[in-house]
Amino acid sequence: MTSHGCTVIFYHYVRDVERTPFPGIKALSVADFAAQIDWLQARFEIIDGATFERAVIGQSGFDRPTALLTFDDGFVDHYERCFPLLRSRGLGGIFFLSGATLGPRPVLLNVHKTHFLLSRLGGDQFATEVSAAIEEEGVTVSQGRGGEREGVYRYDEAPDVRIKQVLNYEIPYAVADRTLSTLFERHIGETEAFARELYLSGGQVREMAKGGMTFGFHTETHPVLSRLDRERQRAELHNGPATIGHLTGQHGVSFCYPYGLAHTYNSDTLSVLEECGYTMAFNTARRDVVIGQDQRYELPRFDTRDVAIGDSAVRPSDPHHSMGLV
Repeated sequence: MTSHGCTVIFYHYVRDVERTPFPGIKALSVADFAAQIDWLQARFEIIDGATFERAVIGQSGFDRPTALLTFDDGFVDHYERCFPLLRSRGLGGIFFLSGATLGPRPVLLNVHKTHFLLSRLGGDQFATEVSAAIEEEGVTVSQGRGGEREGVYRYDEAPDVRIKQVLNYEIPYAVADRTLSTLFERHIGETEAFARELYLSGGQVREMAKGGMTFGFHTETHPVLSRLDRERQRAELHNGPATIGHLTGQHGVSFCYPYGLAHTYNSDTLSVLEECGYTMAFNTARRDVVIGQDQRYELPRFDTRDVAIGDSAVRPSDPHHSMGLV
């Protein structure tokens, strides 16, 4: 009888931030990443993306504890620091890419402009400068706390939480684009050059695919999909399977939702994913996947901070740990 679910874990930045110009970035250190993989391998069979996909599509569970590793946002960290360790151990994972970061002129996504500006300026100065820029645009924002959105930012504190809510949920995306681009170029530098250093290149993706890694899609530009109408959602999702297939030769392509919680997508998203031919999709519901019960476009995942590192005894079900990288 196959009764075990699968523990799916997601990662973002994996880097030793104290050695970088941005020590405020919330990242998993390289040593802690290796220690966490040690911990997982001692308790689970770590399966690759293709094995997990076959189980979901075939609705066949596992007869032993299993885990799947997933990596969001297509950072070069995943090539330089994660891929060598996984390959050396014969492990695989699914790496989710955003379309705008690929190609000859990569776009620096707003979510990452925010991370690096917060690190460079600190929360108070960043909030002040964003508020001034928004005021110059003639845009007003509500004074609410965000309600259902608070779970997205459970690892952040004020004023970071509020300013992220404003940028991601409340002001028009065009205003957020202009505001963040202006501030980034003022305080850090040219966005395209920064993007070239931050994200995976096509060559790196191809090398990782040849080395046994699987790739999925993460929208074109990383918006909150539920803020968009159906056609704008389709524009964010439509090219994903072809883009990933062209880079890797994969026939099946999975998806993960930007920001992850249930309010960040809707019924239009689910139907567009199916129309576009995605095999499955992941949210951040923070529990094990139950094969045969969970809808294939709403598969839950744990943040890396939900899982033990080294000798710490945090269980995957502990609700008090999250990277908050959104």
